[in-house]
Amino acid sequence: MKNGICPRCHSANVYSSEKLRTETGNASSIPLSFFRSISLDNYVCANCGYVESYVSEPEMLSRIQDIWPQVNPPPEKRPERPHKTTL
Repeated sequence: MKNGICPRCHSANVYSSEKLRTETGNASSIPLSFFRSISLDNYVCANCGYVESYVSEPEMLSRIQDIWPQVNPPPEKRPERPHKTTL
């Protein structure tokens, strides 16, 4: 969606909250802790209503990894790991 094209319906009728967040300081957010939240940039397709959200501060991604539990895909969807070879 960041490219202005909706991945669901392929419309170019996409709008973003990123400029509003930087101009006004108002943003939607997700909680990181009781005292801290992470701002999101939202992209909305005005054609089909599909929404994507992105963390506006990429440096906060490591904090999310430290605090939130990881969602594990089912075994049939997990990427294959390279096999170790022994000599």
